[in-house]
Amino acid sequence: MRAAVYRGVGRIEIEDVPRPAIGPGEILIAVEACGVCPTDIKKIQKGLLPAPRIFGHEMAGVVAEVGRGVIAFREGDRVVAHHHVPCGDCFYCDRGAFAQCAHYKRNGTTAGFEPSGGGFAEYVRAMDWIVERGILRIPDGVDFEEAAFVEPVNTCLKAVENTCLQADETALIVGQGPIGLILMQLARLRGAKTVVSDMLADRLDMGRRLGAERTVDASEDVPAAVRSWTDGRGADCAFLAAPGPVAFAQAVAATRPAGRVMVFSATSKGEKAEVELGLLCTSEKRILTAYSSSIDLQETSAQLVFQRKVRVKELITHRFSLEQTARAVEIAAQPCTGVLKAMIEIRGQREKA
Repeated sequence: MRAAVYRGVGRIEIEDVPRPAIGPGEILIAVEACGVCPTDIKKIQKGLLPAPRIFGHEMAGVVAEVGRGVIAFREGDRVVAHHHVPCGDCFYCDRGAFAQCAHYKRNGTTAGFEPSGGGFAEYVRAMDWIVERGILRIPDGVDFEEAAFVEPVNTCLKAVENTCLQADETALIVGQGPIGLILMQLARLRGAKTVVSDMLADRLDMGRRLGAERTVDASEDVPAAVRSWTDGRGADCAFLAAPGPVAFAQAVAATRPAGRVMVFSATSKGEKAEVELGLLCTSEKRILTAYSSSIDLQETSAQLVFQRKVRVKELITHRFSLEQTARAVEIAAQPCTGVLKAMIEIRGQREKA
């Protein structure tokens, strides 16, 4: 089969690799669509993991083969696959901190080499524990592109849940890339009033189109704007959906005393920001974090996508073939006008082969 293989810092090569063989309890998925995730972009461009690997974890496809003992799925089923599933029985799972479970950190889907998602390939092997708890059927009427958003929507929903966001609170979302736009929609579904900021006018336009009540250019005084709309207080909760210390400082400054700041976009080691601890402490602002998906939100996240309560298809601005994966990563890595979500589409290529 064909696959986009990570071969070192910034290097993606299209290669012929063995089609994965499956064992008992496993399934083989013919990948139809796979989103290009910022986490994969960081790993590729910064060389965070040793090569070779096949990345891609926001994937949806069709069951091509089932292993002995699999009864929940059959060939031809349309499915979305999560690549991480917790054990459900350890110290962290008992406390709902599933992303810290040692078993969760094991990648359960692979297209070859060290398991790393595998969605940037024609076929992916889902291991038995993923088949048991990490595969969801895609309903009729929902296309593969939409279904590929189930995992990123899960990660965003986890962040919103962690903030305990309430109806009628004001939520500031700093950054209106694909993740920021999903966070904004989820905040609205909670009944919050949403304010969004970004440097790019077309992203602010998209925020308004998807329901943001107010927008502010991130090059302006964001904290002052937010305070002017909240009787001088600031946002009840700010979500950091843009990288860098400037965005972090804006989020903290724009949050009211005793408010919450959700740090969501900082997932690379070495990312730093400064905060005045005395001011933070006396103002009783809380810094919160969230990382990766949560299995207890798996079904809810899927239904939000499948029922189109979160509008995801409008976020796709670029579609690429598997052969164009390197270009897809390059385009998606640079926030600029006209660029939101890049999607790798594989069906057409496989049918021509």
